[in-house]
Amino acid sequence: MRKSNWSLSTIILATALAMLFSAISCQRQDTEADITAIKEMLNQYSVAVNTGDFDLWISFWTDEGIQMPPDTPARIGKAQILEAMKPTFDQMTLDIAITSIEDAKVYGDLGLTYCIYTFAVTPKAGGETIIVIPDGKALTLYERQTDGSWKIAYDCFNSNVSPTRITI
Repeated sequence: MRKSNWSLSTIILATALAMLFSAISCQRQDTEADITAIKEMLNQYSVAVNTGDFDLWISFWTDEGIQMPPDTPARIGKAQILEAMKPTFDQMTLDIAITSIEDAKVYGDLGLTYCIYTFAVTPKAGGETIIVIPDGKALTLYERQTDGSWKIAYDCFNSNVSPTRITI
């Protein structure tokens, strides 16, 4: 009797461990897919900025999103972000280059990226290009949506060099 109890216990333990390792493996694969999806969304974010597609750009934000630009109060909610950024899209040709994604992580339904970027604007009415952020960094927090997509919940960014006075 003891031998069959030990065998049964061994089989149960082995099965439980196999299920645990399988779950961890699947979770890691899902995390990698999520990181890939976030990086692709960040790429599309850049495309939207650089093509002046404001509707696409604003669609990447949650309704409660918070944008924290340098030298200005936080913009809380999509309506405030829209109000602040629409004139910039309307009046300027924007050029953002995310030169590297230094880190990307996913924790359940939250993801984050730490990026290095440059940002310049050119007035559509004519004028010289202004390099607003020649060397910047951004920390962005994303929330997974019910459809599985990712949207920006918080975006904090600033420059590594002295700021040029321009409102964005």
